[in-house]
Amino acid sequence: MALLIAGVMAYAAPSLARTDLTPQALPPAPVPGSEWRVSVGAGAVFAPDYLGSDSHTLSPLLGPEISWREDTLFLSLRDGLGATILRHGAVSMGAVLRPRFGRDQDDNDALRGMGDIRAAGEAGAFLRYADANWRGSLELRQGFGGHSGLVADARLDRVLRLRPDLILTAGPRLSWGSEDFAETYFGVDAEQSRRSGYQRFAPRDYWFAGVAASVTMRLDTRWSVTAFGEAGQIFGDAADSPLVDGRGSATQALFGLTFNWQFLP
Repeated sequence: MALLIAGVMAYAAPSLARTDLTPQALPPAPVPGSEWRVSVGAGAVFAPDYLGSDSHTLSPLLGPEISWREDTLFLSLRDGLGATILRHGAVSMGAVLRPRFGRDQDDNDALRGMGDIRAAGEAGAFLRYADANWRGSLELRQGFGGHSGLVADARLDRVLRLRPDLILTAGPRLSWGSEDFAETYFGVDAEQSRRSGYQRFAPRDYWFAGVAASVTMRLDTRWSVTAFGEAGQIFGDAADSPLVDGRGSATQALFGLTFNWQFLP
């Protein structure tokens, strides 16, 4: 059941799953006397057509935020599906599963002749730190399905509580993808070259560095609104791909807005 919910969550936000850029917001507030935190967010996101594109699409965004016993089990658009295995103070470690949407060659003219990429899953481990002022995470995941590469993400957010009902988060992002990942999303093999007209290209890695920020305003005990954005740069071999250099852009950005409803018993 949880995997089904994760699939629906990703399907509701294909632009995010294609670009690897994810909105950053705080999880639902704890509910006194309850082991569960549950909320649902709905809105829209303006994001690149594909990772490396210079064209953007406005897409609907829908995703749950579910946590049991302080993220012992969790499911969210921000954190994926996972479980905390070890915890010591503000530091936690565990397992995580994230979806990555496929890529359709009809998504953008630059992809014509490149063929489609199936949806993928990414399973791995995380290390996190979270207190009242900081949220940081490291993840290492192995892809299966649409790609078989290794990926890693590092994130850090400063949490500023400007008012009791107004919260700002901001911080840097760094992502890496192995040769298998880079070849899947940025490479051009002989058959793709013949169909698309691109020169053959075999990247060895993928890197992305950027910054992200979000502002959340609580409207009442159940409702809040979050505005978020992220901008950064693809570099490494992937930046020289014909899908990025010439037909796309190494600079990637997204902006979005969600309204969030929290379940209260």
